[in-house]
Amino acid sequence: MYVLLFAALLPTVILLIKVYRMDTVEKEPPRLLWKLILFGALSGVAAGVAELVLGRVLKSFVPSYSMLYEVLENFLVVALVEELCKFAPVRLFAWDDPAFNYRFDAVVYAMFSALGFAALENVLYVMNGGLGTAVTRALLSVPGHAFFALYMGIYLGDAKLAEVRGDAYMRGHFMRLAILVPVLLHGFWDFSLSVGSSYMAGAFLIFVVIFFLCAFRRLRRASQTDEPLDT
Repeated sequence: MYVLLFAALLPTVILLIKVYRMDTVEKEPPRLLWKLILFGALSGVAAGVAELVLGRVLKSFVPSYSMLYEVLENFLVVALVEELCKFAPVRLFAWDDPAFNYRFDAVVYAMFSALGFAALENVLYVMNGGLGTAVTRALLSVPGHAFFALYMGIYLGDAKLAEVRGDAYMRGHFMRLAILVPVLLHGFWDFSLSVGSSYMAGAFLIFVVIFFLCAFRRLRRASQTDEPLDT
């Protein structure tokens, strides 16, 4: 049991440390980061309940064997619900915190919330699936959650900057992108795996390689080009 728990939590811990170290200008307060991890994990419980309820509602209106069902389930029931749940702790606890004074801070907050979510999810999956599941999820699912959140954080940083400058229109635009882009990435990820087609499996592998490479470059660039929000 302890080996499985360690294997489930290790990839999230590694990514948390990596992101924390990339915040080179001004470290975020531990009390805020721990709060985001905790409520990110709790948001996973909320997401599970919401997905269960919405999944049943969807099945009552759309045949579960149809392509429409696959699209709605993966993009709305799963991706939208989970990304909103990961977004909520950042909006509730970090958005108005005085520590949020650099653009890269939003990336840190979003990724810490998402990795809290991923930690709980990973523990549940690994405890049921064993070490093989731990390895697969360490290479795919956990980084996937982190990189969906990367794009959320980038757009949240843009939205915060627009808010500081008094630009309500661009603030709203970037807030919408902070949800839409992760949902589309997450939805395609899940959809391509759920279809059960060899073509989609190939598309998924290509997508993952390109997505991870681009996301890592965006993460590094966001860290290197960090700037204060009062400029």
